[in-house]
Amino acid sequence: MSGQEAAVALLATLHACHFDLGEYGIRIWLDYDFGGEATHRPYLETSRTDDAYCAEIRSSLEVDLGPGVGNVFYARLLLWLSPTDARVESFVEAHLDQSIGEYGPGSYVLYERRSDNLDIDGALRAAREHVDALHGIEDYPKTLGLSRR
Repeated sequence: MSGQEAAVALLATLHACHFDLGEYGIRIWLDYDFGGEATHRPYLETSRTDDAYCAEIRSSLEVDLGPGVGNVFYARLLLWLSPTDARVESFVEAHLDQSIGEYGPGSYVLYERRSDNLDIDGALRAAREHVDALHGIEDYPKTLGLSRR
């Protein structure tokens, strides 16, 4: 794959994963009652640490439960690229100011998956596989005790 083809493949993958992860967040937002006024926010951020570059795609559900009190739910995809290898990580997290279901205030990782030692092609494939796997997770809202709308 030429440098230009790799750049196009990277941007196409980031675009598709950003769209698909945002769609996942909207579906969860519409399907479940989070107990307050909820706002969906999709993010795509890039950063650099030493020789590694990171693209983070995040679908955030921010639930307002009153003045200064809220719960935040994230579905996140991290794509790390370095000159020697790549890695993909995905998470579903809950950051709770107020108890929900069996979970008290605090931060929780409800789902985690990691793919290591990949080349660029493998990382781009893994990123899409991770997002597809997130779409298949139906139980975390139920685990939190949320009811369907």
